[in-house]
Amino acid sequence: MQPAYIHFTLLAVSITMLMAQLTVRNKHNAHILFAIFCASVSMVALQKLSSNSLGPYQYLIGMGACATCNCIWLLSRTLFREKNPIGLIHFAVAFTIAALIMIQQGYLFATHQWALDAPWMSIFSHMMREATILLSSCILVLSFWEAMRGFEQAKRQDKQQRILFMITFGSAVLASKSAKGVFADNPEMLTVTISVITLCVLASLQYLLYWRFHRAVNADTVLLHQAQNSKPTIPDDEMRLAGQIQSLLVDQTYFLQANLKVADIARELEVPEYKISKVLRNQLQAKNFNQFINTLRVEHAKGMLADPDKQHWSVLVIGLECGFASVGPFTRAFKAYTGTTPNQYRQHSLPAQHCA
Repeated sequence: MQPAYIHFTLLAVSITMLMAQLTVRNKHNAHILFAIFCASVSMVALQKLSSNSLGPYQYLIGMGACATCNCIWLLSRTLFREKNPIGLIHFAVAFTIAALIMIQQGYLFATHQWALDAPWMSIFSHMMREATILLSSCILVLSFWEAMRGFEQAKRQDKQQRILFMITFGSAVLASKSAKGVFADNPEMLTVTISVITLCVLASLQYLLYWRFHRAVNADTVLLHQAQNSKPTIPDDEMRLAGQIQSLLVDQTYFLQANLKVADIARELEVPEYKISKVLRNQLQAKNFNQFINTLRVEHAKGMLADPDKQHWSVLVIGLECGFASVGPFTRAFKAYTGTTPNQYRQHSLPAQHCA
């Protein structure tokens, strides 16, 4: 296989996937991060293709290839963390790695363009390279850990998505590290192998985004039960909106967010608030938005209260984890839905769990 062909393929695929993210109507942070990753991969491919013709200027293109492993880390946090997935500290770490990569590429451009050969420059370059390798290695481990974190508590579909990410990511890292040893004396074959691995990662991540945010999934929760009892004749637009609400609230666990309002759902789905309320009443058989959300939260709380591993958690902590603002509203909603208080439910459930 000629290196140029695989680099052209990688460039075309990465740009195509980048453009595909622009067509997503209801964009999430994961789509934006994946688009940045695709753009960075395209810069990697373009640098390889232009190395012979542009000479030192290829390193200026290489500066754009600064959002690879660091962007994957942010993407993994966005995919698998429910609350506050990305903060300033995470952006700072990702930016630090990007800056180190850009500095190294700038150093290579300067030394090749102007034939600089000061002793301190080689020491500086070595320090930058070692720091980049160290931080990148830590980021690779953290990316894999994000998929493992909370795996046991995840729902069935979420577990499948986490497994896909771990297999893809783990295989890519293992294959690339092995290729560097096998093809140490054949740099052309090494670049071809790395490009093929990158293509597989792109395809897998694109499918994961589609699966997580666009693919219709049947939820085995109270939402599905309510939807099945809805009116026999349902307009197509209401059917689609009901599915989007189910996906947003259940599959993406938006119902766990504190102070959630119907306006937040309307803004996320880019539809008027009255349409959300109408679908909740007509298709999902809910009296109002708050009652609907509390039903989901109480169902989630029942599982946590019956979990022996969480018996040391206070009722307040469980209520907060389920999206309630304080223990009072949690207790009232729980008793209205189940007929018992959270403490009473825990006392009846935990012995049954231990006996099993």
